[in-house]
Amino acid sequence: MNFLGMFQKKKPNLKIGKNSKLYATAKIINFRNDAKLIEIGDHTHIRGEILLFAHGGQVRIGDFCYLGEGARIWSGLSISIGNRVLISHLVSIYDNTTHPLRSDKRHLHFRQILERGHPTVMDLGEKAVEISDDVWIGSHAIILRGVKIGRGSVVAAGSVVTKNVPAHTLVAGNPAKVVRPLEEPPQLYSPSDG
Repeated sequence: MNFLGMFQKKKPNLKIGKNSKLYATAKIINFRNDAKLIEIGDHTHIRGEILLFAHGGQVRIGDFCYLGEGARIWSGLSISIGNRVLISHLVSIYDNTTHPLRSDKRHLHFRQILERGHPTVMDLGEKAVEISDDVWIGSHAIILRGVKIGRGSVVAAGSVVTKNVPAHTLVAGNPAKVVRPLEEPPQLYSPSDG
């Protein structure tokens, strides 16, 4: 059995809200072994993967959210997702570079993972990701480190988001660019709705 496989067979190490569900395709990989660092709100459905690196990371997902099958959220610092956020299948969200940029450090990092597991001290250029309430991220989109996506925005399928997205905006492309503003809907939810 490989190193990653050992962690996938354990009981998920997270805090999960009422009426939320982890489906059979969901993978929770918490190398930090601290359930407080992955928090999922109420009425949220997880079909994809959430991974915390051994050297750092935390993931917070709000209420009434969806993480599609094959989607990945990998954190080495902090990824925060608001309420009523729909993340389609095969989306990737990273707050880090996943490996060092220098080739010698990258090779050392890879060898450490193979020989001893994920290192507890590592610099992967982490920058927090923030996704506000009511965002929809289309399939195969990639959200990169340091990005903030404003409330009610839509990221089109296949987009690569490298810069902040204003509230109520449709972005598309690689790199993602503003296509047009979106109409701001009337307030449909009270704070108690999540």
